[in-house]
Amino acid sequence: MRPSVVRRPAAASFLAALAALAGLTACGGRPAAAPAPVETAPNGAVFNAADAAFARDLLRQRAEEFALIDLTVGRRLDPELTAFLDRAREARAAEVDTTTTWLTDWGKDVPSTVRDHAAGHAGVHAFPEVEKASDADFQERWIATFLDELRDSGRIAAAEATHGANADARDLAASVRDTNEEESHALEELLA
Repeated sequence: MRPSVVRRPAAASFLAALAALAGLTACGGRPAAAPAPVETAPNGAVFNAADAAFARDLLRQRAEEFALIDLTVGRRLDPELTAFLDRAREARAAEVDTTTTWLTDWGKDVPSTVRDHAAGHAGVHAFPEVEKASDADFQERWIATFLDELRDSGRIAAAEATHGANADARDLAASVRDTNEEESHALEELLA
């Protein structure tokens, strides 16, 4: 009877493969990302590059949404849309204030936005196709465009939820997601 032979190369290959698998995430087989380095602001807030990008991107995005909201001034709108606009302005004003404060506190530049450019150039808007729409087409075109903008801010919030380190920024991202879902539902009902 021959003695059994332990094949060390096969065992080593198996262990190497197992180690490689351990480095992959459970959902998708991509290597697990290392956590982003964090910074500490003078006020003690801890944040990372994803948090700063979220604040910058959300500030720009909400400014675009404000610019779109500005286009409704003087237009004939359904009362439901007018009520929606009041709520949307209030939510965005708070988010713009919050993200501006974070960027300042974190020592990051506050970006210029489409609203800054529009204020400097009378009649310049980010949405000429909506601005030029006839009264008969305006509301439907405005809603479709705003829904696109909500999808954009949703992607910004999702990136923060995945990569952010600052608890307040992650909370705001969750709030943006919830607000966007509610607003999308309300606007889709107006289109129906």
